[in-house]
Amino acid sequence: MKYLDYTFVVDNNNVPCMPVTNNEAGYLIRCGLAKVINHDPFVIQRLDDYISESEIRDEITMKMDMGYMNVGFSVGTKDHEYLSGQVKLLNGISERLEQRASYRRTRRGRIRYRKNKNVDYKTIHNPTYKNGNEDNWIAPSVQHKIDSHVRLYRKIASWIPIDKVIIEIANFDIQAIKALKDGKEISGVDYQRGEMYGFENVKQYVRERDNYTCQICEIDTIKKGTGLEVHHIIPRSQGGSNKPSNLISLCKKCHNKVHSNNNNNKYFRELQTRKINDTYKDATFMNTSRWRIYESIGSKCPTYISYGYITSLNRKTNNLPKFHYVDAACIQKFTYKTLTKNIYLVEQKRCNDRCMSAFWDAKYIDNRDGKEKKGSELSYKRLPSATSKRTTRKEDVENDRVYRQRKTKKGEFRFVCNSRCLKAGDLIRINIGKRKGIIGEVTNSQIERNKYKVRFTYNGQDVKYPSISISKDEYNILKETGKCDSISIVRTRRGMIWRKYDRAKYESENVDQYSS
Repeated sequence: MKYLDYTFVVDNNNVPCMPVTNNEAGYLIRCGLAKVINHDPFVIQRLDDYISESEIRDEITMKMDMGYMNVGFSVGTKDHEYLSGQVKLLNGISERLEQRASYRRTRRGRIRYRKNKNVDYKTIHNPTYKNGNEDNWIAPSVQHKIDSHVRLYRKIASWIPIDKVIIEIANFDIQAIKALKDGKEISGVDYQRGEMYGFENVKQYVRERDNYTCQICEIDTIKKGTGLEVHHIIPRSQGGSNKPSNLISLCKKCHNKVHSNNNNNKYFRELQTRKINDTYKDATFMNTSRWRIYESIGSKCPTYISYGYITSLNRKTNNLPKFHYVDAACIQKFTYKTLTKNIYLVEQKRCNDRCMSAFWDAKYIDNRDGKEKKGSELSYKRLPSATSKRTTRKEDVENDRVYRQRKTKKGEFRFVCNSRCLKAGDLIRINIGKRKGIIGEVTNSQIERNKYKVRFTYNGQDVKYPSISISKDEYNILKETGKCDSISIVRTRRGMIWRKYDRAKYESENVDQYSS
C-alpha cells in the first residue's frame, strides 16, 4: 500500500476544487497563484480566475463510521484517499445540564427577601405540563452528537467537493445482547418478560437475586432477622443508575462501613470492582439517532447506507488494523490504491464557559496538625450513620469548626468574565524568556494577582505545567492586534480542533483501539 498526502484547494469564490499534491500546492503558492487559508488540514485558495465548475473530476465519496464516542471518516475517490481521521465527541453535557438546573432551583429558592406578592392580589397560573417531550423531541446530549456528525460533513465539504456520503448504521437488540451474556436465547413473548419479570420492584429483585444475603459478610439476614439494604455500587451522585447491575444487597452494619469516611474506605473501593458495565449507551444512541443523522446529511448531499458486517469483512480481507478511520475507509467497498500518510485526530472543545461567578473558600489553620485547610473541610459534617439526610441532632453531626485556630485567607466571591481572546486549543508563539520562539497550545488562561496567566503545552517541554504571565496592558494590546511583547497569537482554534499525526507512528503506538 502506498501513502500520499494531498492539499485541499478552494477557488476565489470559496468553492472547493479537486485536491492537489503537496508539490503542486507549493508551486501555486510560490508563483503567487494561491494563498494559505488553513494549516491543519492544509488548505489553499486560488487567486487567479480558476473556478471549480471548469474541472473534470472523479466522483468523491465521504465515508462515515458513526459512533457514540468517536466518529471515523475517510474521503476519497475510487483509487485515492484524500483525508482520513476520527473525531472525539464532547462529553459531560448531561452533567452540565443537571448542574445548571441545580443552580436554577437554588436561585429561585432565595425568595425570603422579596416583597410578598399575595398581599393585594392573587394570580391564577394555568400550567401547561410541557416537559420537553413533544413530538420529535430528543435529549440535548443526543442532539449535540447528531449535530456533530452534520458539522463534520459541512466542514469537510467546505474543503473538498463531496458528491455522495456513505454512512454505516447498525440496529442493536439490547435485550438479546443481555440474554446472550447469560447464555440464553430469547424470542417472541420473552421480549415482554424482562430481567425483573414477576417482581414488584427492583429492590425485591435484587434481594431475591442475592438470596437475602449480605454480599460482604455473607450473613443470612432472614435467619438472623436483621435488615437488608439495597446499595448503589456507583452512587447516584456520581452518575450511578438504578439498574440491577449497579445494586447489591448489604446488611445494615456493612452498609454503614461502606459509607464511612465519605465513601473513602476499602469496602467502598472493593465494591467498585463488582460493577458490571452494561449501560449500552452507545447501542441506545445508535438506535435513537441513526436515521436522524441519515436524514440530516441526506438533505444536503446524496446519502447511502452500509452495514457493520460488510465493513468488518472488507477490513479483514485486506488485513488492515482496526481503527475508527480504517473502519470508515472499509465501508461498503475498499478500493483505495493509496492512503493518506497523515491522519487527523479531531477533538471537540467548548467555545465558552458560561460560569458568571466564582467562589474561593476561606482558609484556616487546623489546630490538630497545624496545616492550612479550606473552610469546607473544617465545617459541620453529617455522619454516614445519621438517621436522616437533613438531621441536625448532635449525635448525627460531627462539628469540625472547633478546630479552626486562625483564619489565614478570607473567602471571596466575585463575578468572572470568561470571554477572553485566548482559549484552550489556540496556538501562541512565545517572544521572551528561555522559551523564546516556541509555539505552544493554550490549555487555559486565568487572572492571578492582576495579571493574565496563560498555561500551554509544547513538544519536548521540560516542565510539567509551562506558563507565562502578561499584564493587563499587554492583554489589551494582544486582544486588539493579536500580538504583544510577551506572546503573539499564531492561530485561534474553536469548536473542532484538528491535530495531525503520522499514520504509521500512531498505529504502532496505539496498536488496536478495540478488539476486532
